[in-house]
Amino acid sequence: MRLRLREGLLIVFVLSIVAYAGCGAAAEEPLPIPPMPPGGDGCMYIDADKAHEMLTDAPSETILIDVRTKSEHENEHISLEGVESLNIPISELELMSEEDVEKKINRSKMIIVYCRSGSGSRRACEILTQYGYNVFNLEGGINAWKSAGYPTTASMPSPHMPTETPKQMPEETPETPETPAPTVSEHPTNTPQKSPGAPSVPGFELTFAFVIFAVLLYAFRRR
Repeated sequence: MRLRLREGLLIVFVLSIVAYAGCGAAAEEPLPIPPMPPGGDGCMYIDADKAHEMLTDAPSETILIDVRTKSEHENEHISLEGVESLNIPISELELMSEEDVEKKINRSKMIIVYCRSGSGSRRACEILTQYGYNVFNLEGGINAWKSAGYPTTASMPSPHMPTETPKQMPEETPETPETPAPTVSEHPTNTPQKSPGAPSVPGFELTFAFVIFAVLLYAFRRR
C-alpha cells in the first residue's frame, strides 16, 4: 500500500515537471507583432519604376498630381500621353474641403502624388486617403523619377523647334547629372521579441524529468 502511495506521489511530481517544461517551450515562441499599414501613415508608397508601369499600363485610369508650387510645376513636371495631370500645391490642398477636392479629382481613378523629393506629397497622400481616395506616393519625388531615366517636360523636345537642322551647331557642354536624393526608409523594422528566461535547450526539462522518474522508481522498487 505504501509502495503504491509513493509511486502515485512520484507520478504527480513528474507530471508537474513535464507541465513546467511545456510552458517553458511555449515561451520561446516570438510574441505576435501587429501588422503595420504601408508607410505607417495609411499611404501606399511606390518607386519610379512601379509608377511608370501604372501610368503606361492604364493611363486613362490614373491621375498624376503635382503638389509643388505653380512656378515649379510650370518649370518642369511629369507628363505622359493619355494621363491626366493636375497641379494642386500642398498649401492649397490643406485648405480645401472634401467637396472642393471631389470637384477637382475623380474619386474613381487611382491617384499618384509627387513633389520634389517625396516629403510634401506624403502630406497630400494623408489628406486624400482620409477622403477615401486610392492614393500612391511617389518615393523620392520627381528627382527619383528623373534619376530612373524617365522623361519630364523639361527633357521633352519643344513642339515649336525648327524642323531644319543648322549646318553648324555649337558644341554643347555635357550636363552633370543630378545626384539622386537619398531615400530614407520610413518603415520601422520589427524585431521578434523573446520572453526573458526562456530555456536555451529545447526538451531539456522533459529529459531531466524522465531521468528523475527512472531513478526514484528504481530506488523504491529496491526497497
